Amino acid sequence: MNNILTVVNKEFSRFFKDKRLVLSTLILPGLLIFVLYTLLGSVFYDETTVYTVKVVHPSVFFSALFEPQEGETSQFSLQEEEEGEIEAVKEEIRAGTTDLLVVLPENFDALLAGGAFSPVGEAPNVEIWYNSASIDSSSAFGTVSAELDALEDFFSNRFDINISAGGDVSTAQEAEASYYAMLLPFLILTFLFSGCMGLAPESIAGEKERGTIATLLVTPIRRSELVIGKIASLSVLSALSAISSFIGTVLSFPKLAGGDIGSAISAYSAGEIVALLAIMLSAVLLIVSLISITSSYAKSVKEATSLAVPLMIVVMLIGLSTMMFTVSSSAHAVFLIPVYNCVQAMAEIFSLRFSWINLVITLASNFVYIVLLVWILTRMFKSERVIFNR
Repeated sequence: MNNILTVVNKEFSRFFKDKRLVLSTLILPGLLIFVLYTLLGSVFYDETTVYTVKVVHPSVFFSALFEPQEGETSQFSLQEEEEGEIEAVKEEIRAGTTDLLVVLPENFDALLAGGAFSPVGEAPNVEIWYNSASIDSSSAFGTVSAELDALEDFFSNRFDINISAGGDVSTAQEAEASYYAMLLPFLILTFLFSGCMGLAPESIAGEKERGTIATLLVTPIRRSELVIGKIASLSVLSALSAISSFIGTVLSFPKLAGGDIGSAISAYSAGEIVALLAIMLSAVLLIVSLISITSSYAKSVKEATSLAVPLMIVVMLIGLSTMMFTVSSSAHAVFLIPVYNCVQAMAEIFSLRFSWINLVITLASNFVYIVLLVWILTRMFKSERVIFNR
């Protein structure tokens, strides 16, 4: 029994005296879960989404369906519009400044009250115009059409919805591009991070674990040159791995989405493809730098991998953001946020909303972050306490 307790005490002592193990095993998992669940709760429950709906021939019955209710996370801002402005509002829906256009019959309230109903006449049509390429517009359309369907049933089918007019203002190409914009940034980011994870820990933490890092440090080379050389080589190898996976995804995605590869590629200009590659390169450099810093802190490849897992989860969550909400192209400050700016810039390209301004902001800010991370990594390489785990 004493021998068992001795072994237990030895293992406990080894674990709790190692700050890295305590951090990666006990503190980070709980902290990360708390942060992620808090962020998810903020996205899905705390924030109220306000949809802009323009209505031609406003109706008391219709407005009553969308009276603000306490505790609801979806609110509808109904705005009166003139009949002659219908085409202009459709353009606003395509541009994303308006979510929905509802064109009601002139006598809609009287119709529902029974005064304008004729059993032998044709039921008037309610037009709902939306953009299926927009997450907010599609969501608003689903809610409004469901409410009108319920109202139609309640009043014994006294009107129809989108029978003679109304529908989707986006083209088939725009709808397909929206599908790509939701999924491809996440997949690309996953490929980039996977490629970096497979190379960076072995290159730095592996050198420390094998003891060969000391040989490198005594060679006549500056620490900054060593750091830049490692990051550059790791970035090239990670990018090649990611590009290989990306090509396979691009070739298969049109079939998965029901289209063909020719039309999918022709939708994007040469400039947009070059911009996409530039964004991917900056993302690779950023991710390699981050993983290299965690690898420099770790004692072994296994520890470096475990320390990089929280970073991976955060990056994956950022990649999923395009499936949850869209960002306006005019929100330039968003493109200063590292990693998130790459995701949103790629989403703009895939959704055919490419902006040179946002591309420049993304690349310039990432360059600053990369320089800063390289400087931090150089400082770590100059510290014997970090490199030799003293």
